[in-house]
Order: sequence, then C-alpha cells, then structure tokens
Amino acid sequence: MQVTLYKKYGSYTDQKTQKKKLYVNFYLQINDQLIPVELVYFKNPKCQDRDPNYAGRKGMLEAFATLLPDRPDNSVEENADVVSQPVNFPEQDASM
Repeated sequence: MQVTLYKKYGSYTDQKTQKKKLYVNFYLQINDQLIPVELVYFKNPKCQDRDPNYAGRKGMLEAFATLLPDRPDNSVEENADVVSQPVNFPEQDASM
C-alpha cells in the first residue's frame, strides 16, 4: 500500500474585508484514492481560546507534503487506444 501526503496552495477573497487570503489544503493519497485532511484548531481556554501548537502542526505537514500534481487535461488524446486509469481529485472549495 502506497501512502503519500500532498498539499495544494490557493487563494480566495475575504467577503468582509475584500482582501485576498491564502490557504493550503492537505490530502492523503492511499493507492488510487485521494482523501482530504483537515487540520483542526483546538481552542484552549487556558490560552484565551488560542491553539499555541496549531502553527507548528501546520508547518510540519507543509514540510513533509509534496505539491499536489495538476489535474490531467481532459482533451482528446492523440493515442485513443491508450486507456488511462481514473484518479479521484477533490473538488476545489474556495469558501475556506
């Protein structure tokens, strides 16, 4: 079984401030399945509801993750007799 950690960078416009913000999404690929991974923010009442370890966990994931390859082009191939295997790519969600 092959397991790979991927990351994908993106940006969106904040509706309140109209500023462009960046995000990073993480995915695990197990064999041919791509599974989204959510990094959880744990509010700590002892730290005024901050999560002092969040940045460290996110940094570790970013350091060990590989960039997610682009989706394959769905245009007609020159060699129509070559059959490619489907890959499950997650839908892009810009609402984060």
